[in-house]
Amino acid sequence: MYYSSDFAVGKINSYCYFRIKNCLLELIKEMKSMLNIFVWIMIFSTVVSIILMIYAVATYNSERSFFLIFSCICTFLYSFGYLLEIISPTIEAAFMGVRVQKMGSPFIVLLNYLFMRDVYGEKRFGTKGYCILFALPVFNLFTAQAFPWIRLHYTHIEYFWDGLIANCQGTLGPVGILAIAYHFVLAFLTILRILKHLKNESGLLRYQNLCLLASVLIPLFVNIYHTLSYDYLRIDLNPFAVAVGQSLLLYSVRKQNLLHVVPLARAQVIESMTDAFIVCSRDFSFLDANQAAKQLLPELNSLLPGESMGKLKQIKNEAELYLEKNGEKRFYKITKTDILQNSKNSGVCILLHDITDKERQLKKLYNKATFDSLMHIYTRAAFFDLAQFMLTPDKVRIYSYTLLMIDLDHFKNVNDTYGHPCGDIVLETIAVIVKGHFFENDIVGRYGGEEIAVLLENISAGQMAEKVEKLRTIIENTRIPYQGNDLNITVSIGMAYFPAGKSQPLENMIERADSALYKAKNSGRNRVYLYEEKGREV
Repeated sequence: MYYSSDFAVGKINSYCYFRIKNCLLELIKEMKSMLNIFVWIMIFSTVVSIILMIYAVATYNSERSFFLIFSCICTFLYSFGYLLEIISPTIEAAFMGVRVQKMGSPFIVLLNYLFMRDVYGEKRFGTKGYCILFALPVFNLFTAQAFPWIRLHYTHIEYFWDGLIANCQGTLGPVGILAIAYHFVLAFLTILRILKHLKNESGLLRYQNLCLLASVLIPLFVNIYHTLSYDYLRIDLNPFAVAVGQSLLLYSVRKQNLLHVVPLARAQVIESMTDAFIVCSRDFSFLDANQAAKQLLPELNSLLPGESMGKLKQIKNEAELYLEKNGEKRFYKITKTDILQNSKNSGVCILLHDITDKERQLKKLYNKATFDSLMHIYTRAAFFDLAQFMLTPDKVRIYSYTLLMIDLDHFKNVNDTYGHPCGDIVLETIAVIVKGHFFENDIVGRYGGEEIAVLLENISAGQMAEKVEKLRTIIENTRIPYQGNDLNITVSIGMAYFPAGKSQPLENMIERADSALYKAKNSGRNRVYLYEEKGREV
């Protein structure tokens, strides 16, 4: 069955709104007995557009959903209008379906283009820019609704009925042709943006971009086929293709969290970071990672989203991570941030920041403040701090302690005779001997000038006397070569012994050991004295 629009011009006006109600009633009646698969496809397309529209409205808390909402509304009008068209029994009713379609179809491609710009974080247009972009679609809308009085969008409409499907075929006017060209330009610009981001992405981000690309290409190819087809009985698959494209957007929005967790706009910054960035689920299963993370942890390259990784389990309870990289040990600070979505923890962002250089600098500063640069033993301040830490009330009750004050005999003569470089060598040599003679948990520090202080823990009086005398003998028998000369250095040592439970404050211990040292020096040097009320030589 075939009708030309020229026979129906006078009737279209009178049927316009009256027939909408009848068409809806006929739609319900037809659905009960309809066996045509194409009608069911259009019903499916309409339902999908409704679902996506509802979800877009529900996620309006994200500013990226603004254009998506209107795109979904237009898609619904397009699909629903075409459904009305194909089940209509008359040209008047069919053209009413066309009118509904044309309320949405001029804007779908433009709104999707603007939505993609928001997804990629591009700057929005100003008022003037939006007026220019929407000028042609709005003009297209009015010229389509004004047919047959204004024949700029359509010059002629024909109605076909083959017993199953009704179809209105319009001959495009100048505005209709211009509108199609405008849609192709916008689709091309959208594809270029997606390809630009797809080229440098991987993992979840690449998958997201592929979904976005498919959501544009599927309607585009179907539209090209339909535009180039000259079969008057051809079925228009554009509404179905648009619904499929919107379904892919729904999948990205719902399953890939396109609007929330991993926005593609921020992904560009994350991917360019030198710090390793990893996205995990709540149970620390792998989801995505930037290139820096994959270079640092090569096993991430073979992981798929949802798979577990042992290293991530280790990171879960650690604040720092030590890794071998290019044969060098590197230190990384771990920062974990929960991804909150609707007040629920949806995942975890892990940032690994390389602090190796900072750690080395801190270690240099620590060593400089803690160890004497010449003798390589603790500085005076570090010795006092460590000694106070060792002499806790709980420990002094059960351990004995000994404090030694060691002074090099006639050290001024060494500097005066051989110079200060020689004196430095002597100090360094004696410090190495003293430090190596005692246990690792004993504290050895430079008290001042050529004096060395030693705090010994948990040693008996007999062991102490034997060990200190042996140290004096070792130093006495050591020959220190310097510019062809062998220097013989001796030391005087003062000792203060404190049995368990009899320990004194550190200042008193030093005072007693210093008093014993004074007696050792006044008694001829190169000897060891133990502090007593009446000091005695060991």
